[in-house]
Parts: sequence; structure tokens; C-alpha cells
Amino acid sequence: MKANIIDELGVLAIGSRMRRLYDNLSSDTARIYADHELQFEIKYFTLFYIISRRKQIGIVDIAQELSVTHPAIIHLAKGLEKKGYIESVRSTDDSRKRMLQLSNKGKKCLPEFEKVWDKIQALNQELFAELHPLLQTMSAIEQTLEETSYYKRYQKFN
Repeated sequence: MKANIIDELGVLAIGSRMRRLYDNLSSDTARIYADHELQFEIKYFTLFYIISRRKQIGIVDIAQELSVTHPAIIHLAKGLEKKGYIESVRSTDDSRKRMLQLSNKGKKCLPEFEKVWDKIQALNQELFAELHPLLQTMSAIEQTLEETSYYKRYQKFN
């Protein structure tokens, strides 16, 4: 791989490198979904997955479990609803609460998604087998930043 400014910057551009890796993986994953005739963007994966596993789940519960903001979940849910994969229904326990569940289209497509996910999981295990510490390191960094934010750590340098 040809060196570029991002490579030269090293840890100063860690976010850019992570974004570059994400862009690379997500664009190829989009091609994989397209090959399986699944109109799906990678940004919807975790939301669609959690709904497929929980059958019916509230937005607040999703936001907490995924550590994502409530507005972000609403935004993603609207996109998945527009594509027809999920639907919003009133909770049987509390009529003010909206629950997300797979739509008929989502249920119909789920087996094909699961085939794709199984292959992607196997591919990622193979791809990252030699780099397993990468996932452990990412978890450790996330835990460290949860204890003391990046911003607070930066302030210590002043």
C-alpha cells in the first residue's frame, strides 16, 4: 500500500485511519448485500439485527443496549421503515410507547440476511485471526474512554 499523509500522521490521524478502514469494509459489504439482492446499508445492521433478535423492542431500550443516542436510533429506524424492513407499533403495555419489530418484508428477507451474516462473520474471523488483539485493544480503549473521556484527557495536557 502506497504511503500517504494519513499514514505519515500516525496516531494523530487515528480517527481518519479507522474511518478509512470502515469505509473500505462497508463499501464491500454493500456490494455483498447487493449481490444478494438486499437493498441495505451497513449503517442499519445493528438496529436491524437487534430487532430481529428481540422480536419487538422499544427505542429507548435499543439506544441503551447499543450505547447510541435516542435521536440516532429514531433516524435509523425511519430509514429502515422507509425501506420496508421494520415497522413501528404501539406497545401492548403502554399505548404511549412505540415498539419496533420486523415487517413482513423484514421477516421474509431475514433468512437471506442470516446467510450473509454467517459468511461475513466467518470472513471477519479469518481476516482478523492474526490481529485478534485489535478487538481486545478496541474494547480496552472504549472502556478507558468510558472511565475518562477523550476530551477530559485532552484537558490534562493544558
